[in-house]
Amino acid sequence: MTALITSLRGWLALVLLALFIAPGIATAQDQARAIELPQGNAHVQAFDQMKVRIAPQGTLNLDEALNSGNAFHPVTTRWIDFGPQDGGVWLRMSVTNTSPRPGEWMIDIQRPFVDELLVAKLRPGEPPEILLQAHNHTAMSERPVASQYWVAPLWMEAGETAEIMVGLRSSGGSWMPLTFATAERMRTAHMQESRFNWLVNGAIAAMIAAALAMGRLVGWRLSLSFAAYAGAGALFVANNEGYLHQFAWPDQPQWFAPLNAFLLPAMAAAGLEFARRFVDLPKLNGQHNRRLVGIEIALIVLALVAAFAWHSPILQTLLYVAVGLAALVYLALGLTAWRAKVLGGVPFLIGTGLLGLTLIFMAAVLAMPGRLPLTVALDYFHGTLLLESFAFFIAIVVRMLAMQQRLNQSLTAEVAATQAKLELEEALRHSREKYDAAKSKAEHMRNRLASTSHDLQQPLLALRGRLRQLQGSDSPQDKDVTAALDYLETVTERGLQDTSPDNPLAGEKPDEGAETFRISIALDNCAAMFRNEAQGAGVQLSVEHGDELVTTDPVDLMRALSNLISNALKHGQASSVSVSTQGAGEQLAITITDNGVGMSPKALDQTMQPYAKGSDSAGHGLGLALVREFASRKGHGFDGVSAEGEGTTFTLRVPAGNAKIGDQPHNG
Repeated sequence: MTALITSLRGWLALVLLALFIAPGIATAQDQARAIELPQGNAHVQAFDQMKVRIAPQGTLNLDEALNSGNAFHPVTTRWIDFGPQDGGVWLRMSVTNTSPRPGEWMIDIQRPFVDELLVAKLRPGEPPEILLQAHNHTAMSERPVASQYWVAPLWMEAGETAEIMVGLRSSGGSWMPLTFATAERMRTAHMQESRFNWLVNGAIAAMIAAALAMGRLVGWRLSLSFAAYAGAGALFVANNEGYLHQFAWPDQPQWFAPLNAFLLPAMAAAGLEFARRFVDLPKLNGQHNRRLVGIEIALIVLALVAAFAWHSPILQTLLYVAVGLAALVYLALGLTAWRAKVLGGVPFLIGTGLLGLTLIFMAAVLAMPGRLPLTVALDYFHGTLLLESFAFFIAIVVRMLAMQQRLNQSLTAEVAATQAKLELEEALRHSREKYDAAKSKAEHMRNRLASTSHDLQQPLLALRGRLRQLQGSDSPQDKDVTAALDYLETVTERGLQDTSPDNPLAGEKPDEGAETFRISIALDNCAAMFRNEAQGAGVQLSVEHGDELVTTDPVDLMRALSNLISNALKHGQASSVSVSTQGAGEQLAITITDNGVGMSPKALDQTMQPYAKGSDSAGHGLGLALVREFASRKGHGFDGVSAEGEGTTFTLRVPAGNAKIGDQPHNG
């Protein structure tokens, strides 16, 4: 019995100890779990020392949350994010000021917009102290701390311990990266983040301006679509970071959600338009291009609807699905640009890849709330937007440089063509000057020829009259003189006709004056003209011919034969000169051969040139040149052979009388 009483006394002592001592132990444990507020330029995020409760639908009710008792549970996720919630989210935690001095700390919610937010400080025996209470219509000027984020000031006495209650209700999600920081640390962190964001946005704005400046080279549609895409992305990030509300419409915070819902599909549509223009899809694949235009139109319609129905869960889901599909199309276009070797295709593919990685990361954050920080995801999106825009900008620059190179090549070719044109014009000018000079000289020579021909007619008429007075018989000598005078009169008459201003084409038509006649007429006249000269020089002149018909200008033929026979008699130093004819198909060959001193082939070629003459010649050197000019007509021909010490043979070919002059081949 004594042992039983002793045992009961022991159990009673344990019970009393539990009743009186255990609360103190529990308080000590709670105090051990209290979040120690940071000192100096520091902050703390102690999510494992917080408890959470998901409240029912409706507005936040602090009394209801305080009376919920054991409804609060420890936070088991790495970050304060519990995904979309129909009701609110309450966080409860204990904080303590371990410093011997009182001070003010900042409860940094790090969210720019909420539907409803309440932060309260609880102390035993005192009513709750409301540190921050806001809703989606609270203006920027009503915030207790000037910042793009929601921040609640917390005053703590030296050694004080208190409970903090934070309630959040938001259609944008339950993420709440709650941070306790000193005022100095909060200002430094926000300043650093703002500096980074403004730097990124400034760089994007600079690239947009540069792309627009290159619009004339790469195409305005491409530049404008890039500007629309990068600009929409920068506005989307600026809206989520709270800068638009802070600086653009500080009294209209309710525009945050509609603008976000509008910018997301609008940015996707602008990106697809930029990709379509960059790849030049209308030329690459017309069918895919039409489909892509349809997707862009659907995204624009979705953006307009989302601006007014952003609160619809179905529409929010549709937005995420549409943006994901647009990203896949975007990546496919990047691969297409790379495979098609589009100018700038590699950096464009890198840009589409960065966009794909960003969306994958954002999807992972939304699919696993609390595992990855959404604030970091937004920072990552901002950074990748800069890198993506830079990659696209590099792609545009590569295309611009290639086009500039082509333009430079085109300009170089144009300059070369212009220079060649100028050189040609200069050459034409010189040719024109030479032509004018030659024309003037020819006109002068024509006038001289006309004057000479005219002057010769009077003496010839006088000679012919005097010859008639002296003629006493019809001797061969009289006939020779008469033939020579007839020839001279014909030549002078032809000269006057050729130089007449009424006949500007005279001498330019090789067949002008062509007649069909017997070759014997020309050869007999030549024999009569040069018979006395040959006898006086001691040269035997023999002319052998038949009655073949020829078709040519008789006067020019006489001129050519006279030059050939005269040269043989005067310069050949021969004892005999023979003239003969021989038929050769559609031509008649007239051969003048002498057995004189001959000449070398080089000397023979030189005598064919105008004004070329031998050292013993007193003429003008035009004889053989005139023969060559006559022989250059259609159906005519002329050549010569000579050997030093053996003599020279010239062959003049004229069309036979049964040949058509226009069909005769030219034989030089």
